[in-house]
Amino acid sequence: MKIALTGGIACGKSNVAQLFEQLGAEVISLDELSRQVVVPGSAGLSELVDCFGDDILTVDKTLNRKILQEILLKNKANQQLIEDILHPKILEKMQMEIENCKKQLIIIEIPLLVEKNLAYLFDRAIIVECNEENQLKRLIKREKIDKNSAKTLISAQTSHSNRLKLADQLSIDVIENNLEIFDLEQKVRNLYQKLINL
Repeated sequence: MKIALTGGIACGKSNVAQLFEQLGAEVISLDELSRQVVVPGSAGLSELVDCFGDDILTVDKTLNRKILQEILLKNKANQQLIEDILHPKILEKMQMEIENCKKQLIIIEIPLLVEKNLAYLFDRAIIVECNEENQLKRLIKREKIDKNSAKTLISAQTSHSNRLKLADQLSIDVIENNLEIFDLEQKVRNLYQKLINL
């Protein structure tokens, strides 16, 4: 069963994915695949350099993600261009990973599931959400950015209510991640048991 794991930025998708993996599910992270498609020598990195110049590279010719993020945040056209270059490559890698997987439960961590209209690729979805205060705190700490930059990143994604509209296309489960890790662990364990028994 292919299950999309989505939710707001810094809401805890990676923690949930890690817990599912510990329970025995196969986990595919699109964030990880996005790093793989821009390694030195890759077509993805080459196309980004063609569009934005060598300034996006570090001294050792790897992608400077901080600079690329700044370019992405400058305007929608840059964001669209970056997505047009990388998303097809990421989805192709994802499909290859899924085809090679032998486990019953495949969790695909995909932040932009709703924004990119990709629900049709999956059997179910899990939405991880948290309140805005926690989301801002986590994002500022994780990315080492200021509050305004964090708000910009959050606003670039769809709302929780839009994610819930996934229920029109496939079955969804929602995990609220506002409490301590043991609470999250219990929620994931319960959901895992439910999913493997479907």
